[in-house]
Amino acid sequence: MARKPRPIVQQSPSPVRVLAPALRCAVRTLGVCATACVLLAATMLGARGEVFLPRPADDPAIAITAAAATKWQEGVYEAWHLSGGCTFTQGANTVQANEAIVWVEPPAVDKPGEPHKVIIYAEPVAGQMILLSHHDPTGKSAKQNVPQWFGRWRTGPGVAWRVGRQSAPPPNAPAIHTRASAHFQAIGTQAYASLASAPSGEVQLAQFEQFVPPPAPVVADPGGVRRVRIGQRSEVGMQINSRTLPSGESATTITGGTRIIIEGLEVNGLPQAFGPVGVLDIQTDRAVIWSANSIHNPGSFEQQNDLPLEIYMEGNIEFRQGDRVVYADRMYYDVRRRVGTIINAELQTPLSGLKGVEFNDIVRLKASVIEQLNESQFVAHDAILTPSRLEVPSSHLGAQTITFENTQQPKIDPFTGAQAQDPVTLEPLYESRSLAQSQGNFVYVSGIPVFYWPTMSTDLESPDFYISNLRVRNDRIYGFQTLVDLDMFQLLGVDEPPAGVDWDVSLDYLNRRGFGYGTTVEYNRDTFFNTIGPTSGLFDAWFIDDNGVDNLGFFRRDIVPEASYRGRTFWNHRQKVGQGWLEGWTVQAEVGWISDRTFLEQYYEQEWDDRKDQLTGVRLKRLTENRSLSIEANGQLNPFFTQTQWLPRLDHYILGQDLLDESLTLNTHTSLAYANQNVASTPTNPQLQSEWTLLPWEQDDAGGRITGRGERLLVRSSIAAPWNFEPFKVVPYTTGELGHWGSDRNGNDIQRIYGQAGVRASIPFWTANPYIQDPVFNLNGLAHKVVFDMEASVSTSNRDMEDFPLYDEIDDDVFEEIRRRLFFQPFGGELAGTFFDPTTSPTTIDPKFDPRYYLLRTNTQSWVTSPAMEVADDLALVRFGMRHRLQTKRGLPGRQHTVDWMTLDTNISWFPDDNRDNFGTPLGLADYDYRWHVGDRFTIVSDGAADFFGEGFKTLSAGMIVNRPSRGNLYLGYRTMRGPFTADVLTATINYRMNSKWVGSVSSLVDFSDAGNIGQSVTFSRIGESLIFSFGANIDESKDNVSFNFLIEPRFLPTLSLTRATGIDIPPVGAGGLE
Repeated sequence: MARKPRPIVQQSPSPVRVLAPALRCAVRTLGVCATACVLLAATMLGARGEVFLPRPADDPAIAITAAAATKWQEGVYEAWHLSGGCTFTQGANTVQANEAIVWVEPPAVDKPGEPHKVIIYAEPVAGQMILLSHHDPTGKSAKQNVPQWFGRWRTGPGVAWRVGRQSAPPPNAPAIHTRASAHFQAIGTQAYASLASAPSGEVQLAQFEQFVPPPAPVVADPGGVRRVRIGQRSEVGMQINSRTLPSGESATTITGGTRIIIEGLEVNGLPQAFGPVGVLDIQTDRAVIWSANSIHNPGSFEQQNDLPLEIYMEGNIEFRQGDRVVYADRMYYDVRRRVGTIINAELQTPLSGLKGVEFNDIVRLKASVIEQLNESQFVAHDAILTPSRLEVPSSHLGAQTITFENTQQPKIDPFTGAQAQDPVTLEPLYESRSLAQSQGNFVYVSGIPVFYWPTMSTDLESPDFYISNLRVRNDRIYGFQTLVDLDMFQLLGVDEPPAGVDWDVSLDYLNRRGFGYGTTVEYNRDTFFNTIGPTSGLFDAWFIDDNGVDNLGFFRRDIVPEASYRGRTFWNHRQKVGQGWLEGWTVQAEVGWISDRTFLEQYYEQEWDDRKDQLTGVRLKRLTENRSLSIEANGQLNPFFTQTQWLPRLDHYILGQDLLDESLTLNTHTSLAYANQNVASTPTNPQLQSEWTLLPWEQDDAGGRITGRGERLLVRSSIAAPWNFEPFKVVPYTTGELGHWGSDRNGNDIQRIYGQAGVRASIPFWTANPYIQDPVFNLNGLAHKVVFDMEASVSTSNRDMEDFPLYDEIDDDVFEEIRRRLFFQPFGGELAGTFFDPTTSPTTIDPKFDPRYYLLRTNTQSWVTSPAMEVADDLALVRFGMRHRLQTKRGLPGRQHTVDWMTLDTNISWFPDDNRDNFGTPLGLADYDYRWHVGDRFTIVSDGAADFFGEGFKTLSAGMIVNRPSRGNLYLGYRTMRGPFTADVLTATINYRMNSKWVGSVSSLVDFSDAGNIGQSVTFSRIGESLIFSFGANIDESKDNVSFNFLIEPRFLPTLSLTRATGIDIPPVGAGGLE
């Protein structure tokens, strides 16, 4: 039984209860003083001793840090030599030293609840002292310096190590080890002696119990001792028969069922985080054991690890080591050499962290014969490898031979280069890899071979065999399609593919278009070509010799491509560098090449619609507190889109900088750049050319293309003075800009001085009523919070913004292409020709539909972070807003939390000079956004926006969202739009997991105005144990296209197409137990 800690002060209870509070306060003070006195006594009583520190309650975790460390084994102890900045912390106690020897005795395997025992001997730098400190819970502390320190601690949670670098053990023990061992022997029998009875006058650490002294220091691995325990497997009687062989060894036969546990094994290369891999747990019906010990009865014996121990087993064998389990009929195992042969075997091993889910028995290796070559490597003959749990798997890899290896290695922190640690437990982290190499491979689906390849190497973290994705489609645009993605690492037989890298090759057949091929590389790593720092990126290339025509939608269903050999190359890269001269910088690089102007819209329509422009360039960016600096350079590879080449560009931001003791706030942006804007080329296709024109900011006064080449130097700053007039908050501000452009629309240099003055103000209100209770609306009290805000500003500029090219482009390429043709016949309908007049030189545009004027009216020129620095002009504006929140409490009793029940945000702008700024209407840019969270899974939504001048855009929507995680979701909404065009669109989408095997998805869009039906889609997916089969149909009225789709994908992919499309997460099989 562990001894209780000795108190620093013995306090007698007082009989006077009225004096108890004062006495408790005095005792706490005396306790801290006594601690300081005890620490001081360490110096006065002797130079060598255990310093008494109060033992923390509950034996919390011990945190140990050092700059460098070496580790070896001494009997039952892990021995550590630490040097440089050593710190030992447990609870309120801290010891700081320069060098130390630490012995750690972990609890026995069969007694995991016992504490870890830690012995520490520490020394300071020559000529200095060790610092001991104790921080009282009341906030008071005591400190003392001692020449050296020896102590014994214990902990339940364990030891958290923070070591800068760890090296191999030295051939000889360090000198401090001899001194530590001598000190341990001298004090070992006195760990609990009182302070007064210590013979040498040491101040004793009363926290610890007696430890067995370690043996003589041995740095090299002595071989160790293993313990063998033999017991019954069940209540059926076990029979043991042992005899001695002529060699002197014994042969023991066991029948009736036995369980054999072997402890103390040394397993090289597999750290403790892998599980109790140093323990073998064997259960079998019959066994023969050859050993140096005679076995006559159930019990245990110990022997050196270098002595022979061999076991032959028969009948219902379960062989466990760490997380691995082997089931077999017959098995031979050599414990000393870690080798064996298994007959009719099945090996199960987990895949940790797959899709963020932790569970076991994911990968199964079944074979007629399995040979174990060492503690982590196996060779199987006539084998199958499968993630399925079924006896007859739905899909598997069959091979003549499979070499299976499960290894672990330390996970490296990309910022420090040292081993990473769990942020909560501070335990060291490891990365597990399961590799398989095989020859003569067939991929079977439902027992039918569908693919053959002579050799394969695969990382079982993504246990798909060769085929990553298979899709079969048919429609009127591409015809019959077979789209296959293959794993290149497996095809090439790469033994150890780079961690965090996926490489696929695409082989696609489209019978109306041709044969397409490409490759995709996706990576997420901690390094990039030996440069430390978290890195992510995507490379995608795809090409086709196209013999068809493009169908891009209404009135563009028969477009002859500008190139016959078509394709794209895309690369996006990002890394935060953790070392070298770029340490702390973020490196971004991108390459975006497209063969022709319609390729992306035809073959990658979702990417064309939703993602950013595909540019080519590199950027270096560094963030430091509230400052950022970026340097970039861009080149143009796609001449059919308008893009700005920055050669180079430098941007520096300072945001939220306090001035004059927080009386003022500064925001500033400095930009130095050389711009070369290449305007989009004219289409060569006659149909596209007839509906294409240059935009006004792309033309000079003569109607030709702008030069768009020259320097751009500007500084835009804003200073605000926050004033707190409770309950009002008022912030007057002023913004100014000085800018120089080397080329305006006519190629002349131009200077601009821009200024703005304004004030922002807000006032909050709130009220609460805890008595509002309503089970129907799930109300438990109700609070109403509202903030009214206002901004008034006046801006002036010495230049008209129409004089400038848009070096900072407002629209993406997709919107620029739409804007060029939107108001040509027949797209514009009654408004055709009113948006702009392409017959004039230069082209004129109605300011109501000019994106520059819309951006100006939203007052983005007041931001130093404006996305379009050229957009700034005269403007007078007052903006009003309200932010409403109705909040209640939801949750289990005692665990309730505040949630928004209703939210309403609304804004409107007033333009004092409405003829100049808002087309003759004083009010405009009105908007609102409403959310009613009726329940945690049911929300009613509505939003709207409006401009009130003639032909101004107005929109209003209402809908509802139902979301049941892992079960399904529903959206039903209606949106009406008026202005340049008219639309009344009903949208319905439902994704529903009908049962454990089926997921259905249906969506529909219908316009009740001129457009009519827009499109529908329906998809059903069957979730198998290993594969997901999806089939469905789509109708696209704009393209007059009907398509049918069929998709097969492995269920074990990190991200599934089914999850991306429906929002329903499909966990790996077995994540919730046996299905």
